[in-house]
Amino acid sequence: MTAYIVVRSDTSKVSKNKFNIWYEEEHLAEALNAFNAMGAKRGWINDSKIHLAIYKFKNIILAKKALKSKALDNLIKKFDNRWNNKVFRTRELIETIQEI
Repeated sequence: MTAYIVVRSDTSKVSKNKFNIWYEEEHLAEALNAFNAMGAKRGWINDSKIHLAIYKFKNIILAKKALKSKALDNLIKKFDNRWNNKVFRTRELIETIQEI
């Protein structure tokens, strides 16, 4: 079944507006292409500085491959450099088991 990588970013130490613009204009499409994902979406947890990016994969194997890829290593370096290591991130892997 479908799988997702969810990236949770705490932007409390940077400008939320600048982060939002950068993610919209540059990073989301770059990560989508680097991961070879089927799709990507993003948003903010309401009334917070927590940003979520969600990348969709055909299956768990492809999502795991993306998490272990050199492309992800490169994206992490670029991201950390852009935000001076001030944006703490976590990555979660979700495999759907039911859809109705």
